[in-house]
Amino acid sequence: MGETKRTAVVTGAAQGIGEAIAMRLASEGVRNFLLVDRQDEKLRAVAGRMKDLGCTVDSLVLDLTDIEPSREAISQAVAGLGDIDILVNAAGTTARGGLTDTTPQTFDHIFSLNVRAPFFTMQAIAPVMPRGSVIVNICSMLAYGGPPFLLAYSASKSALATLTRGAANTLKWDHVRVFGINLGWTWTPAEQAVQTELHGMSDNWREEIGAKQPFGRLLMPEDPAALVAFLASSEASMMTGAVVDLDQHVAGTVDDNPGNT
Repeated sequence: MGETKRTAVVTGAAQGIGEAIAMRLASEGVRNFLLVDRQDEKLRAVAGRMKDLGCTVDSLVLDLTDIEPSREAISQAVAGLGDIDILVNAAGTTARGGLTDTTPQTFDHIFSLNVRAPFFTMQAIAPVMPRGSVIVNICSMLAYGGPPFLLAYSASKSALATLTRGAANTLKWDHVRVFGINLGWTWTPAEQAVQTELHGMSDNWREEIGAKQPFGRLLMPEDPAALVAFLASSEASMMTGAVVDLDQHVAGTVDDNPGNT
């Protein structure tokens, strides 16, 4: 990507995928950042590391499910930054909920963070994105369909994929490119907590489950970060609207490997 004065906004930047994306963009030469997350202390730690790399970093502590205050805060923050060249919507929730046990409150929380937040963040930031800018939404392979206990989550990610393609269509004549990344099973600190605390897996479940995957490991946050760096580069300048499957399993197929049954 090379040394640049481009400005990036990354939501969900306090840990995991959002943090890895911000750090990767910094390593690619992006120097101005607005990092958004609800976790104050962790967000400040990430901002500190990026400043050590020579970046100018503004941090915004927000609960993105609280739409009206978030819209106002983001609009005010970007007003002082000038052009926004990269927006990555990485904030999200994997809250559990199936057909029979999802409460209205849980359903609304999932859709608020996974769909409404990226929609209104794009609405706030797209008007200050110059030609050649890029938006990337972190979606999920479960948009194709997931396990029963993630039904509401799967539906939200399907909605986000449709939103991504629609935004790309809306912004194409402004030369603003929009992409989604359908993530496969990815290890993050949040996923570590879910699997050990909620599902009772051992602390080293990542290695145990990863060894059974086709490519011998789970995805790590650095994997989507690398893809974001490509999509934000000039090498992807002639594409938009793609929702890329970043996974070692192929959607719509059946695995005939008896070791995975």
